[in-house]
Amino acid sequence: KTRDKMKPQIYDDVLEKSLLKYVQLELITMSWHIHKSNDEDKNFFYFCPTDNLLSHNYLFNIFQEKFKTKHTKVRNYVNCYPPKVSGIFHSDGGDVTYLFFPDEFEKTGSLIFKNGPKIEYKTNRLVIFDAKQEHKAEQNMSDQMRHTIAWKTLI
Repeated sequence: KTRDKMKPQIYDDVLEKSLLKYVQLELITMSWHIHKSNDEDKNFFYFCPTDNLLSHNYLFNIFQEKFKTKHTKVRNYVNCYPPKVSGIFHSDGGDVTYLFFPDEFEKTGSLIFKNGPKIEYKTNRLVIFDAKQEHKAEQNMSDQMRHTIAWKTLI
């Protein structure tokens, strides 16, 4: 299967409950920076690099073993979207993106691909997709912050 034909792969209930709870609690302690997808983006959201977090490297290793992938991690981070904020269509650096949904509330907004599916934000869901596929976060209609944990990888 060539990379440009890679359909998003969706995996549910990927972490044990205790590890998921740890990840959720860890989000509270992160240092956030204001961020935009690109210069045209009128919305801002928050960003926290996690390359040096042992827990996020451990999660990536769990995903690689569980789903039998062999990608090389380039960088990882967490995005945090405030209520009523959405993203804009963009592609990612690298070859393959891993995107994990840790939050446990509703109406946080789906992951939307410009030329493809709309994938519902669901707690403990992992989506693996071609980094060049344009995608965005749908508007967060909850009254909570919407988190996604991302890993950018090379084939």
